[in-house]
Amino acid sequence: MLVGAFVQAQDGVDFTGRWILESPSSASAETPRALSVRQSLVTTDVRGDSMRPFFKDITIEREVESSTRAETYQIGVVGGVVGGLGTAGTHYAVKWDANVLVFESGSYTGQNSETGVWTERREAWSLDSDGRLHVVITTRSPSDAPKTVAVVYQRE
Repeated sequence: MLVGAFVQAQDGVDFTGRWILESPSSASAETPRALSVRQSLVTTDVRGDSMRPFFKDITIEREVESSTRAETYQIGVVGGVVGGLGTAGTHYAVKWDANVLVFESGSYTGQNSETGVWTERREAWSLDSDGRLHVVITTRSPSDAPKTVAVVYQRE
């Protein structure tokens, strides 16, 4: 098993706050009705000297109809796991694409990504000019047509 990771300091948009789904009637049962978001801002280096601020991580609490799930992601991290003998694996990334925070993940059972049984997921977060949070989720797999779901949240 091989695990790799790359961390790169990046700045970006602050999504901190509580967000309420704008159109809950059009959402599926898996769509969070509310999001609580916290981002850690780093302003000093390990010696305590000032540096250009950047968001180190993001914690997202997703409230669905029956439960709440919290996850913390390191921003600027790209990594994955490769199974024994070069088969099966996972990959992930949380990174900025301009002012869009992108979460990517996938898994596969073949020699590399998109081989064997595989899935890919991309979630992109951005703010519009009115300060609303747009979340666009795209999923792909060989057994289903690509699916994109876009939802909008208003800051509470």
